[in-house]
Amino acid sequence: MKRTIFLLELLGVVMLTGCSDSGISPEDVVEQKTAIIYFSAQNSLSRYVMRDMREIAAGAPSLNRGETVVAYLDRDEGSEIYVFDRTHSDLTPTFSFEQNLDSSDPTTMARILKWTKDNYPAKNYGLTLWSHADGWLPPLNTDYLSTASRKWTKSFGVDDGNDAYDTDRGTSISIEDLATVVRNSGMKFRYLFFDACLMQSLEVDYALRNMTDYIIASPISTTADGAYYTNQLTDGLFADDPADIARTYYDDVAKKVSSSYSMGMVVSAVKTAGLDSLAALTRKLMQKNDIDPSIINGQWPLDDVQNYSTYSSRTFYRPDCYDAAEAMEAILPEEDAALWRKQLNNCVVYKGGTPTFYIEGAQGSSFVTLSSDYSGVSMFVPQQKYTDNASICPYGDLNEAWLLTDWAKALTE
Repeated sequence: MKRTIFLLELLGVVMLTGCSDSGISPEDVVEQKTAIIYFSAQNSLSRYVMRDMREIAAGAPSLNRGETVVAYLDRDEGSEIYVFDRTHSDLTPTFSFEQNLDSSDPTTMARILKWTKDNYPAKNYGLTLWSHADGWLPPLNTDYLSTASRKWTKSFGVDDGNDAYDTDRGTSISIEDLATVVRNSGMKFRYLFFDACLMQSLEVDYALRNMTDYIIASPISTTADGAYYTNQLTDGLFADDPADIARTYYDDVAKKVSSSYSMGMVVSAVKTAGLDSLAALTRKLMQKNDIDPSIINGQWPLDDVQNYSTYSSRTFYRPDCYDAAEAMEAILPEEDAALWRKQLNNCVVYKGGTPTFYIEGAQGSSFVTLSSDYSGVSMFVPQQKYTDNASICPYGDLNEAWLLTDWAKALTE
C-alpha cells in the first residue's frame, strides 16, 4: 500500500514555477550537460554545506557553455534551489520553497529531479548526493511527516526537521526507494556520485545498477568537508569520463586541498554494466564450492582482510565493511578467487587510496594502513556475531537484513 501511494504522489508532482526560463531549445538539449547536486544538510553537516556552496560559486566562471549546475540545498534555514553556469556564480537562490522540505522523503527528491528536467533539460545528467549515509543498511525512520520519533541511524541522507536540528536522528531514504525515484524520473544519468560515507559497496551498486552508467563513492567514512567542488566543476562533474570525479576527489585529498583531508581517502568508480555478470559469476562459484551465502560460516579467515568500517558500539553496530576482492579471496579457493577478482576489476574502472585512512572501531579512532591489494569496493559477509547481538543492534539481525538486499537475492534465490 505504501509503494502504491508513493507512485501516485510521484505522478501527481506539480511543475514548480517562479524561476527564469532556461532558454534551452529542444534542438540544443543534446549539447547540454546538467549536474544536479542534492545537499541534504538539515543535520550536523549543516555547518559545512555553505563552504561547498562557495566552492561551487568559485568554480562556476570556469564552466563551459552548456554546462549547468542545479544545486538543491536543504538546511535549517530553508529549502532552496540554486543554478550556476559560467555567467551565474552568485549565491542567490533561483527558487525558494515556502515550506522546509524533508529531503529524505522520496517525493521531495522526485520534485527536484522533475524541476531540473523541466527547466534545464539535457541528454545526460549527473547526480551528486551529499549527506550522511550508512550504505545498504535499511533506514529506521521513514516517518517523513513527523519528527516525533527520530532515531539515530540512517541509510542515505538525514533530515532532522526543525524540531530536532543537528541531532542526526532524522529520516533517511532506503537505497531501493532511491532507485525508484531515479527510475521514475525518466532522466538518463551518466553517474551517481555519493559525497557521503560508506556508499561504495556491492549491495548499493547492484541495487542502482540499472539507474546509472557509473557509481562514484567511497567505502570508508569520509570527512565532513566532502569533495572540493571548485575542482569538481572543472575536472570532474562534467568530464567525458565520470571516473574523473573519483580521480579529482583523490587528487585533492592527496594534495590536502582541505585541512581535514589529512584523514585520508579511499574512493572508486564502478561501471554498472558489468554488475549482472559479477553477480552471476559469484552465484556460480559459490554453488561450485557448496557455499550458501545465507548460512554463516565461522571458518572464513577474515582477520587479515582489509576492513573499511569496523563493527562496534562506537559505529552504532554497523557491520564490518570488508574489501570485496580480499573477502572473496578468503572465501573462495585461490583459482576461483582470481577469476572473481578479474570480473570485479572489469567493473572498478578507477580506485584511489591514501596509504592510511581514518577509521572508528571498538578500540577507539585510529589510522589504518590500506592494503596493497584493495579493490576500493566493500561487501557484507554474514557472521555469527550479528545474530548474537541482534537485540542491541538498531537494525536487529544484520544477517537477516542483508538477505533482503538485491545483491543477496541474486546470490541466494
